[in-house]
Amino acid sequence: MNILRAALPAFALFVLFSCDKAKTPVDPDPVFEIRVKNDHFEIQAKYALFLSNADGETVAFRWLPSEDTAQIQVPGSNPNDRFDCTILKLTTLEAPGSGVKDTTLALTTYTNLSSGQQINLRDLFFKQATMLKFTLTGFTSLDSVVVSDALTFSRPHANNNYYGEYLVNNTGSFWMRVLVNGEPFWRFLIFNNAGETLDASTINVMQLLNIFSPPRNLGFPFVSTWNYKLDGVMDTSNYKFFPLSDYIRAPGGTVPVYNSQQVFEPVNNDVFDPNRPYIDLFRLQTFGPAGVADGYTYISDNFYPAVPPSLSEPAFDLTSTILANNRSVAVTCIGDFDLLAFSRTRTGTPNIQWEVITKPANGIVLYTLPDVPNALGDLYPSLKNYDFNTQVRARAEKYERLNYEEIVRKRLENTDPLWQARGGYLGREESF
Repeated sequence: MNILRAALPAFALFVLFSCDKAKTPVDPDPVFEIRVKNDHFEIQAKYALFLSNADGETVAFRWLPSEDTAQIQVPGSNPNDRFDCTILKLTTLEAPGSGVKDTTLALTTYTNLSSGQQINLRDLFFKQATMLKFTLTGFTSLDSVVVSDALTFSRPHANNNYYGEYLVNNTGSFWMRVLVNGEPFWRFLIFNNAGETLDASTINVMQLLNIFSPPRNLGFPFVSTWNYKLDGVMDTSNYKFFPLSDYIRAPGGTVPVYNSQQVFEPVNNDVFDPNRPYIDLFRLQTFGPAGVADGYTYISDNFYPAVPPSLSEPAFDLTSTILANNRSVAVTCIGDFDLLAFSRTRTGTPNIQWEVITKPANGIVLYTLPDVPNALGDLYPSLKNYDFNTQVRARAEKYERLNYEEIVRKRLENTDPLWQARGGYLGREESF
């Protein structure tokens, strides 16, 4: 009996703790949340993210850890709520030998973002730069040398024994074409399996294949100092392309003005030898600078089954309105397009670039920049004071195969460097 009495308290404690242990934990109330994966080292760039409500008030702020994943929630919110999401990229560069640091704050605001969004901060580079070196022989006179998508370091001529050195943007394969002896046709050579350096040694021009196929005409919408990039598609799944555009002009030199270009291909004869190192699919990226053709900038990125003889102009437009203050931007949307972007900038210390991504609407669209969180405003008063230059850039974007929600998701998830070309992008940018 005494043993039983002594055991009762211990048994009661066992039952008590067993019951507590069996209790199911209560799940926290669901809230608005987004997930961010940051692949950058902090020495490359430092990132922060803040969420704002419809009144511009900050409801969540966090510095994002480098090489890590973060989850940002809004206390007291609901998963069906929507907030504006601003991503800050902070970079600091020091001019060599000067000791002076140059800080740039690049902010991008996505309006009315839904809960559950995955954001990936990373660079998706698939191109490489190859230093091509060679010496040309076997000719009487050298009339021209072109290496597509390459910057010239040493142009072959008599004084350097016809030595050439070019830095070529490529994905493993590229080519050069040479015009010699006053001949009416070009000769060409294809390079494959390129690495960081490719020393082709001595090239006898007379042993190169001739281009007897006529060039294709690439037409642009208007006369401008066009910057374009044309590639033959070899394999989109592995990001393999063959460069077909002109060489890269060194900064500070003469920039030609034109509305069409001749596109040469590495084909000996279209009738007897039509083989090309790429399929019948081309990627074309274009940029027609502002200040021409009614003062707007033409931008495009698309795939084509053939080199397009002409490009269509945008059937949409943007016009300026009176700005309320340095925080607010308002433009009038004309025509049908999928995405509207505003950009405000500041030059100085620090440099500031703030872009807003939002959905367009017929008529006037007004947007006021959200409050700057105290953690950022205390560090950068010019950002807190919205100390921008007077100019505003507005960009209208139209896609053949994407809608607004899909565009924003592809931008944020950042999984495909070709997403704009796959979507069929045409943009019109205005400066007010």
